[in-house]
Amino acid sequence: MNAAELRGVSYIYSENTPFRKVAVNDIDITFEEKIITGIIGHTGSGKSTVSQLLNGLLKPTSGTVSVEGKDIWEEPKKIRQVRFTVGLVFQYPEYQLFEETVYKDIAFGPKNMGLDESEIDRRVRTAAELVGLTPDFFEKSPFDLSGGQKRRVAIAGVMAMRPRILILDEPAAGLDPRGRDEILSRIVEYQKKTDSTVLMISHSMEDMAAYCDKILVMNEAKPFLYGTPAEIFGQAEVLERVGLSVPQVTKLMRELRRRGYDVRTDIYTVEQAKAEVERLVGGDAAC
Repeated sequence: MNAAELRGVSYIYSENTPFRKVAVNDIDITFEEKIITGIIGHTGSGKSTVSQLLNGLLKPTSGTVSVEGKDIWEEPKKIRQVRFTVGLVFQYPEYQLFEETVYKDIAFGPKNMGLDESEIDRRVRTAAELVGLTPDFFEKSPFDLSGGQKRRVAIAGVMAMRPRILILDEPAAGLDPRGRDEILSRIVEYQKKTDSTVLMISHSMEDMAAYCDKILVMNEAKPFLYGTPAEIFGQAEVLERVGLSVPQVTKLMRELRRRGYDVRTDIYTVEQAKAEVERLVGGDAAC
């Protein structure tokens, strides 16, 4: 079974007004379960709209949104339950922290699920551990933490609901390189430990290349490309034609090829580039 599907889905903002905008247009998308799928595309391409449709925050103008094989709008009164199944972490989620302690903030979602105190406590501690927060943070005010620590608290609050699908909109936005690596590595660890489905929206091609199993490219309110990082970034010219980029290391390898070096151009991680350069220097390739 696939984790989620959109079939013939369109969503129009401000319908029947002068501000009408088609956010997604008659799209068909299937999200595979138990992997990390990256979603990339220009601002306005439909990335965030797709995430909010999956979470039930937006109801499609037309078409069907299914999670684990069931139309999420089949019973509109139960749409709140969908938001426990499909957890959504907005961009800059730290701005949505509001409780007086870290513990209470992480516990907010599980409490809304009606869980008993012992189960809430288990979930808070497990989620905090998954994002790298130790118990000595629990009684601190979230507003006294660093930006990266606030981000962890916010993500832990969604993880504590144990969604089967976790969606993160720009989870590393605004963080320094070390903070980015820490947050994204924790997300990968979470996916492996829980065997869940993760969808991650980002403008960073490096992050998509390093952390995702599959990548969906959105363009002009429609799916444009879908495949593994190698398949996506191996089509650099296609991406560039729609104004998107590729990882810096891919650009480097393409430039080396342009200058006459016999190197692969489907490389998208530093580790792959290192191995290819070592091969070149070792005399296995002609220049």
